[in-house]
Amino acid sequence: MLTKTDFRNHIECPIFLWLTKKRPDLLPPQTEELKRIFAQGNEVDALARKLFPGGIEVQGFNKAGAVHTEELMEKGETILFQPTAISPDGLEAKADILKKGKGDSWDLYEVKMSAEVKEEHFYDVAFQKICFTDAGIKIGKTFLVHLNGNYVRRGAVDPKQLFKIENITAKVDSVIDQTRERIAEAESVITGAETIDELLIQKCHSPEKCDYLEYYIHGFPEAFLIADKIFDRHLKALLKRGIIDADKVSPEILKKIGYVPEVPFREINKEGIRSELSTLKYPLYFFDYETYSYPIPPFDGTKPFQQIPFQYSLHIKETPDSELLHKEFLARDYKNSMAELLKQLKNDFGTTGSVLVWYCPFEMARNVEMAATYPEYADFLNDINSRIFDLMLIFKFKRNLYLNSRFNGSASLKKVLPVVCPELSYDDLEIHEGETASASWPILADPKTSAEKKESLAKAMLEYCGRDTMAMVAIMEHLEKEIEKG
Repeated sequence: MLTKTDFRNHIECPIFLWLTKKRPDLLPPQTEELKRIFAQGNEVDALARKLFPGGIEVQGFNKAGAVHTEELMEKGETILFQPTAISPDGLEAKADILKKGKGDSWDLYEVKMSAEVKEEHFYDVAFQKICFTDAGIKIGKTFLVHLNGNYVRRGAVDPKQLFKIENITAKVDSVIDQTRERIAEAESVITGAETIDELLIQKCHSPEKCDYLEYYIHGFPEAFLIADKIFDRHLKALLKRGIIDADKVSPEILKKIGYVPEVPFREINKEGIRSELSTLKYPLYFFDYETYSYPIPPFDGTKPFQQIPFQYSLHIKETPDSELLHKEFLARDYKNSMAELLKQLKNDFGTTGSVLVWYCPFEMARNVEMAATYPEYADFLNDINSRIFDLMLIFKFKRNLYLNSRFNGSASLKKVLPVVCPELSYDDLEIHEGETASASWPILADPKTSAEKKESLAKAMLEYCGRDTMAMVAIMEHLEKEIEKG
């Protein structure tokens, strides 16, 4: 049996499908963030159904769901939610919505928690069309129901404005044959080898960064034994990422693929860094937002997936020798608190001085969005953007200012900090990254959350956001010490 979920997993990566079917124990536990995404998807599906009044939900899974689907069709129902089909050759699909079309055909509607149509959607719907057609249910037109990224909520959410419905029949029909080929490939993965297989490794389309490949290889410590059977590109990627130890691969193979182990390096262009930092003007403001994003606009004036600031941390250095000051804001209620945030932010910021951030497009985009929503703060926010200095750019590989092989080619704060300031980390915090902070906010703001839990979450969120700006302070101090040496 090959389900729609199995097929999606195969499209994402054949190794992911293999792991889910053969060795789920090698996969990491489902994260809270992933659970949150699934819950959001269910909310989007429920709202999309309001576009199809009179629909009936099919009950049951697998065979029971397919039987109930047939019963409702025979009864004359014209709109079905979650109908199921099982084809004679073992395909199973549960569609989001079927609506009676012309003659004996049914139109299929796929709901996506996305603001755009993607190529992968065509294969997803093609799989469903194949399954339903082979099961004897004729599919006419196919549609994608997706979020309208330009919708701005005013009052109650209006499903007719929130969603766009696009006819993708031609696109889906154009990939039917290719989808059948991919179905055969997915079935071969499921029925294939139970142990490590070089053919499966070579089907991974992104060996340079695929997490599933790493989980797969780590499940079989003897992976290096098939190094001579793996495509050069895949073996190089596995060696570079340290997934396969170069010491366990024969020198002949390493020579054949042209692999040269990377020599650790550290290069600092002190004059270049000094030139960059010379543009800074005191006071220095080390600044960071935390934001909340939701597919269904949660508040008036917001759009699908808009990054809504609910928290900030601000460390201030008035002069090179002055004590460090810290300001912070955290919204405690589930409401649009951007106006309150901006009021305090304007009070915390001075009118002169450089604003240091890490990856400036994020903070600047939030400021532009809030300036459009709150024009009374537009001058203030535009002024902040004009004073921004992106500290991350010092560590971008192509800038050739501060290079270190231990960054692993990344200039993210989480990669740079432990290398240049090992005494400061996120390990002692309850929250270690932004996704967890974002997911924590609706819990903090929920009136049903206990006072004890609220206090604990608020403390953890403030510590995390504060650590982000403190990390920038520490990195700045490190850079100043480095250029003083030369």
